[in-house]
Formats: sequence, structure tokens, C-alpha cells
Amino acid sequence: MNTAKYNQPRGYALFDLDQTLIPWDTQLLFCNFMLKRVPWRRCYLLLLIPFLPVAKILGAEGMKRVFLNYLWGLDREELAKLGEEFVAEIMPDGFYPEMLTVLEEQKVTGRLMVLSSASPDIWVRPIAQRLGFDHYFATEVETKDGVRLFPDLNGGNNKGANKLVKMRHILPEGFDLENDTLPNSHGFSDSHADLPMLNICEDASMVNPTADLAKVGNARGWTLYTPKRPTQGKRQFTIACLRQALGMWK
Repeated sequence: MNTAKYNQPRGYALFDLDQTLIPWDTQLLFCNFMLKRVPWRRCYLLLLIPFLPVAKILGAEGMKRVFLNYLWGLDREELAKLGEEFVAEIMPDGFYPEMLTVLEEQKVTGRLMVLSSASPDIWVRPIAQRLGFDHYFATEVETKDGVRLFPDLNGGNNKGANKLVKMRHILPEGFDLENDTLPNSHGFSDSHADLPMLNICEDASMVNPTADLAKVGNARGWTLYTPKRPTQGKRQFTIACLRQALGMWK
């Protein structure tokens, strides 16, 4: 899905995943899925907790490497099987119904459908396949000889401007990431971290956006979607996320 060269003026539909198509961070959902199956993997917390005070220093990529320790020792085949089982468990009921409708509407336009997520490809790939995307991009966890403690992320964390780096080969030849705009194209996200991806599209939509994204999007007249969340307020959401990280969520 990620290797084809694209040069036709079909336009693009660029979708984020977490909290855009689904109301959760799928990294936490998958962690919950794993810890409920293999409770002893909660020991990853012994490595995670000491790093929390320096989370800002390590940044998103560094903390992701620390967090993924709960996958230690699993090989590529095992992870692929677990990813498929996880996706079968959360789809479609775990997704925003409204956003799945939007996704189908974008398919009808004939645009090239692209899913780009900071979450690992372990489950992003089967999600993209089930939802009918033409291409997917995700954070690739190094699995050669099994997942190591503090696993490498091949190509870096697929977040922010790095999303454009990874999808560069499917954009029109000669496209200038800094100055050009994709005609007949639409981007969808909840987060201001995706502004580089949204900015290259002729139009964009916000899904329950962060304050920073809402500020930019409202000024530009971007469409706003507010699908109903499964939690009410930040406190309930934070508690639910904590339970997922501990493998204690429903």
C-alpha cells in the first residue's frame, strides 16, 4: 500500500486515526488488549514510571519507545496476529459512526484515501485495510529478532511534519511541501500536531479539536465535527486512559 507512485490529479483525502476516526488513543487500547490477555506484561510499568518525570525531555518519540516495552520479546508474526485480533475486536463499534460515514463520502469523491497515524503499524495496517484506504502510514516498530526493550522506531515517530516525509512518495512529482497545496483534497484530524498535513490540503476538517487546532481552523473556516464521545469531560477521559494503560478497561 505504501510503495506506489501517484501522479494523477484525483485529489487526496488525508485522515488521522486516533481521536479522529476513533475516540481513543489506539496505543492505549492495544496496551489494554495485551495486558488483559497477558497480565504479567504489566511489569512494563516498572520501566515506564521512572521515565515519567523526564517525559518532556525525551519527547513523544522517546516516551513511545519506553511505553512500547510491554511488547518485549514478541516477533513480527505474533504481532501481526495480535493486531488482526485487536482490530476485529474494536471494529466497527469502537469508531465514531459519524466519521465512518464521512470516510465513505470521501471514497465516493474518487480521492486517493490515505490514513496516517502516529500509532504503530501493528494495528494501523489492518485498520486501513478494513476501512478501504489506498495507502497507510504509521510508526514502524523494529521487530527483527523480536521487540527489544526501548525498541527502535524505523523512520521515526509518524507525527507532525514527519507524516509528510513518509507520504512524500505518493504526492505529485515536484510537490513543494512548504508552499504547494493539493487541489481537490481534504484533511481530517483532531490535533494541532497534524497542521503540516492539513495545511497541504485545499480544505480541512476538525474532529473534536484541540484548542490550538480550533483556533487555526476557525480562522480558516474549516469544517467542525463534534461526534459524541464515550466519556464526559477531561477527567473521565483521563481516568479511562489510565485504566487502559493498566489493562483494567472494559
